Amino acid sequence: MQALRHTGWYKQRLSAQLLSGDHRQQVMAAAALVQLGAEQQLLDALKLNQPEAREVARRALEYLWFNAAGDEAYQLLQAAHQAAEKEDWKQALAILNRLTGTFPKFAEGWNRRAAVHWQMGECAESLADCERTLALNPHHYGAWQGLGICRLQEGDVAEACRCLRAALKIIPHDEATRETLRRCEELRRTYPGRDPRGKTADLI
Repeated sequence: MQALRHTGWYKQRLSAQLLSGDHRQQVMAAAALVQLGAEQQLLDALKLNQPEAREVARRALEYLWFNAAGDEAYQLLQAAHQAAEKEDWKQALAILNRLTGTFPKFAEGWNRRAAVHWQMGECAESLADCERTLALNPHHYGAWQGLGICRLQEGDVAEACRCLRAALKIIPHDEATRETLRRCEELRRTYPGRDPRGKTADLI
C-alpha cells in the first residue's frame, strides 16, 4: 500500500478527489498531495473552473513551497513575515539576508526578500530577487507577478506584459493579475514605441 501511494495513479486519484469532493475531502486530498510532494498536481488544480478547489490547492501549494527547506528556514520565514507585518523592513531584510545566505536554494526566501525590497523602494534589488526565485522555481506565480510590477516600474511595459502573461499561465483565474495585464496592454497601445515611465504610477 505504501508503494501504491507514490504511483501516478494514486496522485491522479487524489487530484480527482480535489476536483469533485466536498470541502473536507478536498482538504484531505490536498494534504496528501503535499505529503507526496505532488507539486504538478496542485499546479494543475489552479487551472480548475472551481474556485473552492483552486483555493484549497493554492494554500496547499504555498505550504509546500514555504516548508521546502525544512523547519529552520520556515521559522526564519515566519520571523521575517512578523517583522514585515510591523513594517519593520530593516529587521525583515536582515532576517531574509540570513535566510537566503543559509538556504540559497530556498526559492521562497528570495521571493520574500524581493517583496521587502519592493516595500523599501528598492526596485532593482527586488527585480534581482524575483529572477533568483524563478531560477529556482519557474512555477512561482508570485515571483512572476513581482517581476512584472518591477518591469512596469522601470517603464518596460512590454516586458511587464510578458511576465504577467507568464503568471496567468499558472493562475489563469487570478482577476487582479488579469486586470493589471489589461491595463499594461492598454498602456502599450496608447504609447506605442515610447517609454511611458511617467504613466505607470497608477498601475502599481
